Amino acid sequence: MERFLEHLTNLGLGALAPVVGTIIVLVIGLLLVKLAVKVAAKAFAKSDRLDPSVEKLLLVVVQVGGCALVALICAEMLSIPTTSLITLLGTLGLALSLSLQSTVENIASGIFIMASKPFLTGHWIAAGSSEGSVVRIGLTHTVLMTGTNQRVCIPNGKLAGETVVNYSTEDKRRLDLTIPISYNDSTDKAKQVLAQVVATDERILMDTAPFIRVWDFDSSSVNIMVRVWTKPGDYWELRSSLLERIKAAFDEQGITIPYSTLTIVSADK
Repeated sequence: MERFLEHLTNLGLGALAPVVGTIIVLVIGLLLVKLAVKVAAKAFAKSDRLDPSVEKLLLVVVQVGGCALVALICAEMLSIPTTSLITLLGTLGLALSLSLQSTVENIASGIFIMASKPFLTGHWIAAGSSEGSVVRIGLTHTVLMTGTNQRVCIPNGKLAGETVVNYSTEDKRRLDLTIPISYNDSTDKAKQVLAQVVATDERILMDTAPFIRVWDFDSSSVNIMVRVWTKPGDYWELRSSLLERIKAAFDEQGITIPYSTLTIVSADK
């Protein structure tokens, strides 16, 4: 590089030497940044520990940081005071952060979510009034796909302040069913029928014994609690299937599921 610049000076083009040198450094620097991004992307692809959203964020950081470094080097070669440039960039950054306060809050919350990993892409979560599968964790928003195939975009600032329930982190999930029976029916018989229904479903994990007990006395029913464990992916299908089979088994055994009734008494005046 120095010999090339000296050659330009000897040709009487000394004034262009810094400009030409800066252009060369700029091109080489941008190529190196592009190479660094590719190497980082390959390294991230081999790792299973990083969420795809985190990988994208880190690649952006590598690219922006590399470009900023190249820009500062080029400014120094052109005798541009880098201190003043850094001060100017800092002032502009402060002004932007104040004018885009909510956006900056969402970005900071997005980085916090990606770093703390309360949930990952593909997990089923509930946050506030929203519930669904995590499609994407972005810098400003997290996208959920609900059970009714609707996309919900939640600002990360709001999501970070919510209580998030993650249904996918554990390998099993408990299903609770409250089954009402009539006061005229035998609770022992009802529990036997419920135990038979539970025992014949292969989706129920038997490493933890099912819980079938009288739970509450309601105004018109005796409530029996049924608690079983299953895999998260089988939860909803199992819930519907158990309710259908319990209803059919109760009908077969003559066990009544009570319902609200209204009696009207008319008095002659």
